[in-house]
Amino acid sequence: MTLRPVRRTLIAAAALALGALALGALATTVPTGAATPSSRPLLDATRCAANRAVGPITYVSPFGFDASAGILDVFVAQRLGYFANMCLTVQIVTNATDVNELVSSGRAQITNEGSAADTLEAIAGGANLVGIDTSGDTSDYALVTNASITSLRQLDGHTLGYYNVLPVVIREMLTRAGANLSRIHLIADTNYDPTQVLQGTVQGLQAYQSNQVITLRSLHARFHEFTPQQFAIPGTYNVMAANAIFLHHHATAVADFMRADLHALDYCLAHPSTCVAVEGADARAAGVPFSTSHENAVWSLERRLTLSSTLAGRGIGVQSYAEWRPEAAALRHYGVLTRVPALARAEDVSLVAHLYRGTTLVWP
Repeated sequence: MTLRPVRRTLIAAAALALGALALGALATTVPTGAATPSSRPLLDATRCAANRAVGPITYVSPFGFDASAGILDVFVAQRLGYFANMCLTVQIVTNATDVNELVSSGRAQITNEGSAADTLEAIAGGANLVGIDTSGDTSDYALVTNASITSLRQLDGHTLGYYNVLPVVIREMLTRAGANLSRIHLIADTNYDPTQVLQGTVQGLQAYQSNQVITLRSLHARFHEFTPQQFAIPGTYNVMAANAIFLHHHATAVADFMRADLHALDYCLAHPSTCVAVEGADARAAGVPFSTSHENAVWSLERRLTLSSTLAGRGIGVQSYAEWRPEAAALRHYGVLTRVPALARAEDVSLVAHLYRGTTLVWP
């Protein structure tokens, strides 16, 4: 069973010493059916030399080997040689215990946040990050309850578990449903086991539509799922974030990192099971358990989210201030942040947009 905590906390191989996994340290073969890898440079000599001069770019996965947008595509871009095509040396860290600290300090350069709100909270807390890509303008969060709870109002007087920080979108859902947050017993949970709602340990639990909900359904369990979409609450999911100083000094290299990553994402949207197999091979090579059936289900849902929630007329990953604004307003309205970072500082809306011609990614 694969369980997924809140972004900024990692479960995969957390007990291992921190290490960057370069291409040679991952699986040595590409699963049958995958495109043939090629490391041939596709850039002109000047740009290629400039990218190589940047040195290694370290990407830190917030969920280890998870078949999620912004994670799966990084493994595939590495395995199929797309980063090498951009003359980039990319290392992947899968076992960090504090993802944002690594990237904010400059010891790593790129990671993935759960949403715009999560990114803004991290920046407000002192993280030196800039959002550079948003997978979609919808939320992947959910609340799951046991079968006896048929309305979120019924959580009044009961226990709701959350991971690390209660996402603002969960607060919005409860408020829209008429629940009284002051009457709900909120507990920080580090178990990450969605079967708690079946056992009655908690009556409600923060979850991801693309993870804990899938786990409960695979058990044929009786439970209820509540999503932001049911309450017409806007949101975002899976934000790529870069170290702000590194982005300032090496914007071209970061753009080419994202070009390779988005090229891999396009491939994974067209070849879902093949990409999951690629990531699974890397996980097994690293000695990390990997449930192919679960991860196929994870990517199936996130693939649908990505395809259905990209900004109209824009390429996948292109983000906007308007897209982030509702979550920024919610953080202020619900008192999560007294001072929300300015969106012009928190996100770069041009870097990924310039990689597209219309809705088509420009690939050399």
